[in-house]
Amino acid sequence: MKKNIILTAILLVFFSGVSFAATVGGETDMTLPESSFFSRDSAIREALDSYETPVAMKAGFDVEFLSKKELNTATDVTKAKIEGQNVNFKFSMNYSDVLEPYIKVGTSNLKVKWEQRGDSVTVEAQPGLVYAGGLKAKLWEFASTGIKLTLDGQYKNTQLDVDKAMIGGSSTVASATSTAFDIKDYQVSLLASKKFIFPMGVQDCYTVPYMGLTWSDSEVNVHFTQSTTGGIYSTYDASNKNTWGVVLGIDIIPSLLSWYLFSFELRLVDETAFSISGTMKF
Repeated sequence: MKKNIILTAILLVFFSGVSFAATVGGETDMTLPESSFFSRDSAIREALDSYETPVAMKAGFDVEFLSKKELNTATDVTKAKIEGQNVNFKFSMNYSDVLEPYIKVGTSNLKVKWEQRGDSVTVEAQPGLVYAGGLKAKLWEFASTGIKLTLDGQYKNTQLDVDKAMIGGSSTVASATSTAFDIKDYQVSLLASKKFIFPMGVQDCYTVPYMGLTWSDSEVNVHFTQSTTGGIYSTYDASNKNTWGVVLGIDIIPSLLSWYLFSFELRLVDETAFSISGTMKF
């Protein structure tokens, strides 16, 4: 025990100096060195990610809640609309933050409603495979304001099996034949965004609000034949009632070193839909 006490005292004497006074240090002790082991290491990682890999792979998901999309239909079909949910997994390749082609694979839980020959008709689809493809391109960045203009175009194909076909609220699925539930969507969006930073050191939080205009159209081919009466109920390749819409959204990056982000988006006018998504960079 005495040996340990003596050894500790010797070490304290060695590090505190022969005068036994507490070390204070000069003014530069506060500011130098400018780099630390951990900050230098993280800076190297960030530089390698930014400059040595101009092509980045990303993966993500999105969950969409579609409350209403009104359709333009034939003269004997009225009040047609689509409701439901979509879940997609997204895979993309980013080329120097200028071009980003992507594909989406997922499923949908949709229903189409309309009125035909005085009957209210509802067709519900079984969840099935949905695929989409698109391209996002950076058009311009205003250096003085930091606002970016981005163009996004995508195509989506939804081919599902009919689960239930109802007329006037009563299920006729047992007597429904020659069914189809096919939807093709085309969309082009012009978006303006700006990045804001909430300074918290390494934990800086980035938010990127965006807004823009969207042109979209659809080919909705949903039909079935009631075998007991021979009546045909169909949307007859309906299209979007409103082709122009508004997009409002925000991307959130939790910190400076985050390799993922979250997005929240609201689409109005041509449809009423809200989506939540997340993206991870490899």
